[in-house]
Amino acid sequence: MTQEGNAGGGRIDVWTFALAPMAVVLAVVFVIPVGGLGLLSFHEMVGPAQISAAVTLANYRAFLTDPFFLRILLDTFGLGFAVVGCCLAIAYPVAYFLARLRSRFRGLLLFLVISPLLVSAVVRNIGWFPILGDQGLVNWLLLSLGLIRAPFKLMSNFTGVVIGLVHALLPFMLLTMTTVIQRIEPELEEAAANLGAGPLQRFWRVLLPLSLPGVLAGSLLVFTMAISAYTTPAILGGNRVLVMATYIAQQFRTVLDYPAGATAASVLVLTVGMLSYLALRLRPGGPEGQ
Repeated sequence: MTQEGNAGGGRIDVWTFALAPMAVVLAVVFVIPVGGLGLLSFHEMVGPAQISAAVTLANYRAFLTDPFFLRILLDTFGLGFAVVGCCLAIAYPVAYFLARLRSRFRGLLLFLVISPLLVSAVVRNIGWFPILGDQGLVNWLLLSLGLIRAPFKLMSNFTGVVIGLVHALLPFMLLTMTTVIQRIEPELEEAAANLGAGPLQRFWRVLLPLSLPGVLAGSLLVFTMAISAYTTPAILGGNRVLVMATYIAQQFRTVLDYPAGATAASVLVLTVGMLSYLALRLRPGGPEGQ
């Protein structure tokens, strides 16, 4: 008994020793900076890049009551919901196809699904310029077909940001949904068909209820990354789409109002943290996703 206890204690000591460097790195690159932002949010700006010594909740009161800040928050959430809706509409049928596919090319298709993740976010966003620009491929095709008389504005606005984020975050929704649908036995759909259920009834009464945990987990994951994204709104939004991430960057880099930027960052971190926790709870195989 004593030997087993010593062995168990030895294993714990080994794991503690092995994980200690990682814990230190996480503390240095994440915990300390985020904690610093949180402390900074409890002070007021007294000049460019200068803060007061007094501790106050004025920044949070202003953020939660001022219509300007509430508008930014609502626009950020609206962007997240738009991206989630587009990703879900595209990902569900593709995920169903991949989950039910029995072909040697399935691995290649899955690789193509995640291939956007292998490209730098900056390069990926710049790649949309020749496609979505006023003289880009989309407008050229529409003008050539006579469907429009003037180019559509597809960049430097909300539409361009949504397109860029859907392109970037679609793989996460696809992989989550594919994993969930793979666990649903095809025999259940066959049984429903034998009982007279049509394709739409099989979807609403069999497939969708069983895949709902994956839908919720994937949606929360995509929503979390969409509302915290900065590169895509900054590049494809052309400094005309003001969401939480771009507002925070504006306060730190241009206005030099560090407390205001720290307050917005703290609210965003808290929101993302709660949503990430929900996504982990609802993920396939998680406590609520089993």
